[in-house]
Amino acid sequence: MNKCVGCGVLTSNNLCERCFRIRNYNEYKKVDVNNNFLNNLDKISSDDLVVLVVDLLNIPKNFETIKNRIKNKVILALNKFDLMPTNNIDRYKSYFDKYNLNIIDTMCVSSKNNYNIDELYECIRNNVTNKVYFIGYTNSGKSSLINKLIYNYSSIDTSITTSYLANTTLDLIEIKLDTFTLVDTPGIVTDNNLNNLGDNILKKLSKSKIIKPISYQVKGMQYIFIEDIIKISVSDNDIIIYVPSNICVDRYYKDKCFTSIKSISFNINKTSDIVIPNIGFIKVKSSKINIELNSDIDIYVREPLI
Repeated sequence: MNKCVGCGVLTSNNLCERCFRIRNYNEYKKVDVNNNFLNNLDKISSDDLVVLVVDLLNIPKNFETIKNRIKNKVILALNKFDLMPTNNIDRYKSYFDKYNLNIIDTMCVSSKNNYNIDELYECIRNNVTNKVYFIGYTNSGKSSLINKLIYNYSSIDTSITTSYLANTTLDLIEIKLDTFTLVDTPGIVTDNNLNNLGDNILKKLSKSKIIKPISYQVKGMQYIFIEDIIKISVSDNDIIIYVPSNICVDRYYKDKCFTSIKSISFNINKTSDIVIPNIGFIKVKSSKINIELNSDIDIYVREPLI
């Protein structure tokens, strides 16, 4: 048996049937996954380097749980920087100081636009001794970054399978590059699995549109709907919604029918972000806001990113 070059599972061929169908027919077979890899992070050799990949559009609520698991030197790669509405690099970098990781460098990157990939490669070369592990939460873009490094800096005719759904990489994948080895790893599972969203939303999110802030000056009670999955009830507040430009946002002055499976109220006492995982966030000032959802999404409040 061989390891599939696309996802890491054992297979009789170089490419498993699941990866073959993703690549050739865009057919994705969902699989059950667990967080075993998170539990094994401390088993990575202390001599190895870690590239911690973070999707700036989807910083997980439980990101802090990773800091006690990684004892290695860390390059923090803030991915999808090109989609953010502001290029305030210093702000993004300083946002992660509170996690006290053993960071040797922090850089904003984009595999799609080849942004800062040369800098990432040189930083790896200058600090790696044997292996460099690409670690991150599901859909943070680890495999895409590795594919870009393979394409830019080698003649290897291989690539790791990527898709817009969660949990495409299922086991460790090692690729020899230059004098060191790249190791792709399964994404760390969160409570907000992308697969909980409908296909229509997933396809829109996969197109990677830049975030364009939508500002509302709300007087009296108003209702804001994001696609057909989120309803926001808010009064007398200024809010800014940060979602990709191809995601539909509508404001109504009268309530309308909405099928809800969960409802959460937030009493905000300072400027904060209400995060809608995998979709975006809402920047609000002091206010009470009620949010209803018809998908199983665990929204939460954080200090403002922007």
